[in-house]
Amino acid sequence: MDNLSSLSDSIAALAASAAARLFHVPSALGGRTALSFDGKRLLVPAFDAEEGETLEILGPGGKELSARVAGFDPRLSLAVLELGAELPSTAFVPMAGMPALGSLVVAVAFPSPQGPEARLDLIRFSGGEGDDAYIQTDGAHFPGFSGSALVAPDGKLAGFVAADRGGNRSWAIPASKAAELAVSIAERGFVGGAWLGLSTVPVEAPEPFAALFGDGRQEALMVAGLGPNGPAAAAGILAGDLLVSIDGKAVTSPEELRSVLDDAKPGAKLLLVLIRGGQRIEATVTGSGRPSGGRGDGMGWGGRGGPWAGHHGHGHRFWRGGGMPWLFGPGR
Repeated sequence: MDNLSSLSDSIAALAASAAARLFHVPSALGGRTALSFDGKRLLVPAFDAEEGETLEILGPGGKELSARVAGFDPRLSLAVLELGAELPSTAFVPMAGMPALGSLVVAVAFPSPQGPEARLDLIRFSGGEGDDAYIQTDGAHFPGFSGSALVAPDGKLAGFVAADRGGNRSWAIPASKAAELAVSIAERGFVGGAWLGLSTVPVEAPEPFAALFGDGRQEALMVAGLGPNGPAAAAGILAGDLLVSIDGKAVTSPEELRSVLDDAKPGAKLLLVLIRGGQRIEATVTGSGRPSGGRGDGMGWGGRGGPWAGHHGHGHRFWRGGGMPWLFGPGR
């Protein structure tokens, strides 16, 4: 009994120490966890981000803080936020190597304004080399645990929990690699890529429409919104259109759309195949560079079909409320 109590106390101490260093990036549905390696820059999972945008976040103890979007890597779905003032006490120390297979870690998150949460996890996989190294834990994290800290028994950071994608639930970036990314993403700023000025929602089309896709699938992206000054609106794209493909590449999710556009350069002419009114049509859109200092069109970008259900209703994407533009949503 004494050993069990001692173990419980040790786990609680690890969780409390990590919770005192975490940040919450809020949204109307919950949010994401962010953490720092230097007390100034915060690493956070994100599907999209706007250069130079300032947002309000919560620091340790629920303290309200301002942070500026300093960099974004769309291929890794990671953003770096920069605090207005340094908070050295929030910096995590990454462990030198990889956590041992089967070892215990405490996953600590700040997924909602209600406060931090923790769970005890087992390292299910720990391996790979260089950029291919990754960690997986035994338990499936709630969506709001994206960005949370995997803390080793010695108090050092073992990993940074990444946003779930198909086939990689409970996936984490090794702490040393995450620390490198926080620096490199901030230094690179924003990776180029084409921007269309539209938001999309994945849908499953009924058979009469799906037959027009031409490849046997039923999934496509419905155009949910358009920025009035965006390239898509200028090319005649309409809300409600079903986006089937871009330059011959099928798009069935915001991630696939983002991947295609990240590979295209601003100024590139992109051929979009759409379904409108039961007819298959084509439109050529000239992608532009992303607007600086915000979207510049007053358009809020929607999510991908609705919030994640479950614990606290934590959103898989997050945005700023009060009529402000969506942040880190799938709008492209």
